[in-house]
Amino acid sequence: MTRGHLFVVNGRLDSLSADAVVIPTDARFGVRAQWRETAGLGPDGSWDDLRPQGWGPGAAQTARVQRGGSAPEVWFVDTVAVSPSGIGDVAARVVESIVQRSGAALLRTANEAGRQLPLVAMPVLGTAGGGLGGRRGQVIAALVSALGKATAELGVDVALVAWERSDYAALQHRRRETDVPAPLGSNADTARTLGERVRRGEVALFFGAGVSIAAGLPSWSGLLSELVHRLDLDELKDRIEKLGPLEQAELVQVTLAANRKADPAGSQKELGRLVADVVEERSARPSLAHALLASLRVREAVTTNYDRLYEQAVTASRGPNGISAVDVLPWARTSSERPWLLKMHGDVRHPGSIVLSRSSFVHYDTRWKPVGSLVQSLMLTKHLLVVGASMTDDNLLRFAYEVAGLRESIDETDHSDAEIGTVVSLAVDEAFSRLWKGRFRVVVPELDADVEAQEPATPDAGTADAHKESEAFERRRAARALAVFLDTVAMHAVRESPYLLDVRYADGRGDTAARLVDDINAVAGRARALVSDDAWSQLVRMLDEFGA
Repeated sequence: MTRGHLFVVNGRLDSLSADAVVIPTDARFGVRAQWRETAGLGPDGSWDDLRPQGWGPGAAQTARVQRGGSAPEVWFVDTVAVSPSGIGDVAARVVESIVQRSGAALLRTANEAGRQLPLVAMPVLGTAGGGLGGRRGQVIAALVSALGKATAELGVDVALVAWERSDYAALQHRRRETDVPAPLGSNADTARTLGERVRRGEVALFFGAGVSIAAGLPSWSGLLSELVHRLDLDELKDRIEKLGPLEQAELVQVTLAANRKADPAGSQKELGRLVADVVEERSARPSLAHALLASLRVREAVTTNYDRLYEQAVTASRGPNGISAVDVLPWARTSSERPWLLKMHGDVRHPGSIVLSRSSFVHYDTRWKPVGSLVQSLMLTKHLLVVGASMTDDNLLRFAYEVAGLRESIDETDHSDAEIGTVVSLAVDEAFSRLWKGRFRVVVPELDADVEAQEPATPDAGTADAHKESEAFERRRAARALAVFLDTVAMHAVRESPYLLDVRYADGRGDTAARLVDDINAVAGRARALVSDDAWSQLVRMLDEFGA
């Protein structure tokens, strides 16, 4: 059996693609309104419609009615406990109940979604209606310990979703403090180093379709196949697939122009509308990879994706519902208080901007030259962390070659820091690694052998179906290794300490630390009386950032 893993993300349950979600309640089934969207309960629905049969003290059961389809299975758990360790027991018990009742079914849905193991998402239990909000430090310690053991023993992944940034930071601090080695072998040190660079503000993100595939969206080739099907070109599919990807998209664009009698400029917009329809019809939630990347709180990011899942994940980790927490370029201006995302190939909300066909790539510099300049400025000023991108995009390759060539031409002796960034790849490719040696560090995350199950035996080994299943298994395994790698990066990347002076996290720190927290909070209280003075207000703001 493959050992499960405990992931920690900053966000909301309703903004994460998972196989099961856990909603906290009590023995009387008093569920808070904030969980309505997570449970799929409409504005006029009643919680009684979902109340499990025989609900009572200590219960951990599925909702009476499930939404089905791609929606996660909904579970409720009585989280009222007399102690923080009791909350840890509650969390472990509900995971065990999920595996016992729904394990096989959830494994099937997980595999269909590209996940190797079922993913169970739950909030930080016991800190609201559970009555232990004032003892968050001990609750977090209990959850990390209990869920770490449960995932390892039960063969299921758990995402502990912290909406409050202070909870998230405290969880990551606790995981670092326990010093449990990540099951990544030699790549654990690479993940730690990347996390530390993120913490120092040295990293920018570049991500591609590999991040969104795990959320149910098509790959580039899958998107092209869907476009061919929608235009009734299936009879030419075998011949179309012999063309390069850009030529395939060009054929779709030409066919659209002929069908709808559009001029060349209009045909690109028509192609963009069709692409936007395909992407938005999936109505996907952000994947675990989206949530982990958003949790890093990297200020600058670039993507070739058209969807808005990363934006949703960032908003879930930073702002209230409905208010975007990221500036999307090139349509918005950046602000000092918000991160930004550059959509290098367009956006579904702006169909005319979508870059997919050969002609749109040929004219890229004419329309998008400032975008290329911004990408290259990140390559020059930041360490670019590339995730879920194949590094075959013509424009990205050109930008990288130009930056690498510039660095090599102006300094022929010192190449100690000439690397543009790190590419996190899903498969070993010796030729690719050699091609980019000295320019990009290529990392292929692999989990330790003692935590990975071997490939399941297939009854008709050697057949086409067996080969196809074997490839799917390898993709799922690689995607999970990537998620564990990103989770380890995130664990070391937290730069804020909003829990440090917050008395809710003071328990278990020792007398000296507890007295110091009390003393600093007393100073903060006196300083608040002087906030009309700008200098004192700066001190108050700084102490507030540490939870005073």
